[in-house]
Amino acid sequence: MKKILSVIGILFSALLIFIGIRTITNKPAANNIQVNLSPLPQNAVAHMSAAIQYKTETPNDEYQFDTATFMNYRKFIETTYPLIHKNLTRTIIDSFNYIYEWKGTDPSILPMVLMAHYDVVPVEASAVKLWHAQPYGGEVKENYIWGRGVLDDKASMISILEATEAQLQKGFTPKQSILLCFGADEESSGKGATAMVEYFKKLNRKFDLVVDEGGEISTEQNKSVKKPIASIGVGEKGYVTLVLTAQKEGGHSSIPGQQTAIDILSTAIAKVNQNPMPTKLTPPIEAYLKSISPYNENFFEKVALSNMWLFKSFVVNNMTKDPSSNALVRTTLVPTVFNSGVRDNVIPTFATAYINSRILPGQSSKEVYDYVQKTINDTNIKITYYKNYMTEPSPTTDVNSKYYKRVEKAVRSVVKDVVVAPMLMVGATDSRNYRAVSEGVVNFTPLTDAKGYHGIDERMLISDFQKCFNFYTLLIKGE
Repeated sequence: MKKILSVIGILFSALLIFIGIRTITNKPAANNIQVNLSPLPQNAVAHMSAAIQYKTETPNDEYQFDTATFMNYRKFIETTYPLIHKNLTRTIIDSFNYIYEWKGTDPSILPMVLMAHYDVVPVEASAVKLWHAQPYGGEVKENYIWGRGVLDDKASMISILEATEAQLQKGFTPKQSILLCFGADEESSGKGATAMVEYFKKLNRKFDLVVDEGGEISTEQNKSVKKPIASIGVGEKGYVTLVLTAQKEGGHSSIPGQQTAIDILSTAIAKVNQNPMPTKLTPPIEAYLKSISPYNENFFEKVALSNMWLFKSFVVNNMTKDPSSNALVRTTLVPTVFNSGVRDNVIPTFATAYINSRILPGQSSKEVYDYVQKTINDTNIKITYYKNYMTEPSPTTDVNSKYYKRVEKAVRSVVKDVVVAPMLMVGATDSRNYRAVSEGVVNFTPLTDAKGYHGIDERMLISDFQKCFNFYTLLIKGE
């Protein structure tokens, strides 16, 4: 018995030594890129401010689309960037989606796509009084540019245009052809991006690197890493909404039965909330954890991240405790709409709820449907798909590919002392469509701890605008 205990002790000691060695030797890689940002063009801030003043909202009802505003925005772009409109070929898709092609000197290289959208979500009328600047004023104060759409996504569009115009002024011609693709309805339907990709398919065109909005820089998300983390999106979760309908004979509220349609549906929703889908560590998130682990200053966290072969379950379980990280390790299910009843004294016959799901790569909308049906386990609940919009998880871009490495290099060139890591996009972007014509779709804009997305006081640091300008300039120049 003593020999057995002795062997166990030796093995345990060896395990501790092995874990310790892996932790100690998990050191950051050298990053010797010197950050020297070029100044913004003279009128760039004024151009961004002017762009925000165009109320390019896309409504859910396409018949309420403000054609005049979108036409005026087109005229603004044409006037503000004359060299682009003189030297690049423009193709207009479905009235307000634009493709600008800048011919390179080497046609043997597949073109690169820099993309953005310029439509914005509406501003809540009741929330305008809470803003510290006019939502469509384009005000410049406190080192910020304020207004709806400055982050999402005119930051990308105007930065791309400024970088292109500046290089044209210098007489630069790229070796690789570059396409600038700007969508007009990403916030509502994304039909513009779909139409542009269909246009490319008909021409049998394929692309090299495709860069869209998505990943950003955070100094707040992980308190154990004291350096800024640039999260580069390499794939997107899928999207599906299920409609749950309960039917039970209603009547007068003075003589209720034991159960109503609302009761049935509420019980079903409670079951879904209490039984989330199982966690899963996908390759992009595993690569993210590996990338940030050398910089983690919490000893116990670093031990776990450096030895994922042993502590994977612990790490994943810990991630589920925060909503942001929880969304990275499981397919989420959340009720978003509940409808029932017509008057306070009438027991309704029907109750309907929407459950929205963002699907991890490797899973599908059918798996979500089957899981919800099995979890509820109630024949009184009818489940159908909400068909206005649905998409499966996207393929993921290889983090060791030339596409990812090229964006990583540009990021390191514009952000000082940065930790670069791949990321899974939990929201949807126009670029998911471009995976049909490119293996190199990457999501990133060098915005730092951006504030006000789809909410109050949307604003962008002027210093972030400078980073965006330099980031796209490096990609254009192939550096």
